[in-house]
Amino acid sequence: MPSSPADHPRSRVAWRALAALLAVESALLLWVLGVTVVGALGSEGNPLQNLSLIVMAALSFAWVVVTLVGAVKARASWVRGSSLTIHVLLFAAGTGCLQIGIGPWWLGFALVALALAGFAAAILARPAVQSAGEQ
Repeated sequence: MPSSPADHPRSRVAWRALAALLAVESALLLWVLGVTVVGALGSEGNPLQNLSLIVMAALSFAWVVVTLVGAVKARASWVRGSSLTIHVLLFAAGTGCLQIGIGPWWLGFALVALALAGFAAAILARPAVQSAGEQ
């Protein structure tokens, strides 16, 4: 099977789609982080548990933002791996939303659709090859 180069039109479209999806996911995670902070501040629960929820939401947001920056600027191979992992986890969250009922059904379908689109874009995006002098 012939491989397509990084400057192939399909690969360029996939990188743009991947960047757009990661931007949407970053915005959604920023909203989740805000809701988590507000919920933790208004909670009477264990402060360490509240802090751990905030830290995990912040780390998730940072992970997606770093992947987005890598997709826009570097188009490196690590971006594909990171994006595939993010979208597999997003698929799990969407199916959990549908099966366990931790959210409305439309949210579950939206998360699954976003995950499948991101997974496909990450597979089609080809990393830019760097020569030995550029590393």
